[in-house]
Amino acid sequence: MRGYRNYTNYKPAISIEDRVVSGLSFLSYGLIGFIWIIVSHIRGKSLSSFARFHIFQSIMFFIGVYVITLILNIFLGFVQIMPFIGSIVANIVYYTSEYPLVLDLPLTTFLVQAVAVYMAVFSFLGKYAELPKLSDYVRQMV
Repeated sequence: MRGYRNYTNYKPAISIEDRVVSGLSFLSYGLIGFIWIIVSHIRGKSLSSFARFHIFQSIMFFIGVYVITLILNIFLGFVQIMPFIGSIVANIVYYTSEYPLVLDLPLTTFLVQAVAVYMAVFSFLGKYAELPKLSDYVRQMV
C-alpha cells in the first residue's frame, strides 16, 4: 500500500514540446498552434490535452479580438457621422487605438499583447491560463 499513498497528487508530466508549442501559439496569435495541429495530424500523433487546450484558446482568443475589432469599426463608422457625438467618439477612438501611449503602443494593442504574454508565460510554466468565459468554452470544446 505504500506505492499508492500519493496517488491523488499524481499529475501527468507535460512535455517541453507541448509547453513550447502552447506558448508560441499565444505569441504568434495562434498561427504556430494551427500549423502544429496540421503537422501532428499528418504525422499521426494526437495532441495532449494541455497543448490542445492552449492552442484552441489562443486561436479562439485572437479570432474574438478580430471579430470585436471588426464590429466596433463598423459601429464607429456610423457613430462618426453624427454631428456632436462623432467628434467626441473619434477622439476617444484615436487616443485608445491609434495614439502611442504605453511602450510606444496604442492602449488597446498593449492590452491584447499583455493578455497574450500572460497566457504564454503560464503555458511555458506548464499551467493552465484561465480567461473568465473563454476557458470554460474551450474546455467544453476539448
